[in-house]
Amino acid sequence: MFFRRLSFILALCLASGAAQAALVVDTGTPSNAVGSGWAFNGNHSYAGRFSVAGALTIDSISGYFSTDAGTVGVSLFSNSGDGDGGFIPGSVLQTASVATAAGALAWNGVSALDWKVGPGTYWVVFTSSYSAGSQSSMPGMAPQALGAYALMQGGQWYDASFLGLGQALRVDGALVSSVPEPAGTTMLIVGLAGIGALARRRKRG
Repeated sequence: MFFRRLSFILALCLASGAAQAALVVDTGTPSNAVGSGWAFNGNHSYAGRFSVAGALTIDSISGYFSTDAGTVGVSLFSNSGDGDGGFIPGSVLQTASVATAAGALAWNGVSALDWKVGPGTYWVVFTSSYSAGSQSSMPGMAPQALGAYALMQGGQWYDASFLGLGQALRVDGALVSSVPEPAGTTMLIVGLAGIGALARRRKRG
């Protein structure tokens, strides 16, 4: 009985430091079907930049685009101070891919990533392996567009921030709190006091 109570108290204390689920980035779904957007084919890459204020574990990343037969790579890049507008992603930090078939516009991406990052600025890069004749597209005009976008064609990055494309991006994760919140600290103190009381009672018995 003693150990059962002890386990319960410790569980309450540790729960205060657990990671909290969070929608890190959500631009919303683009309003246009194709229109102002980008032909997502021929080894093109599309990148969107976002920042996080604290430690984070990224669980899933998705973009809004139509698909063709092939694969779509989803990568996390560091930010690069390239000295020319800051539109070039830095080095690859993490990467995953998803096999695709021909499909209509929808949210597509990867999940169960467990990618840990610290505070800072990052790029999400989508790269298709579709043929040059693919009709796939990544439309723009997302309601909450990101502040910076980049496109790669023929191995060259181009600044797309001022093109008005506004492609869609969603990043889900869990915020990691390294500093106990006031409520968590109180629970910890109460828990430790409870452990001490149970130990004294056990000794008297």
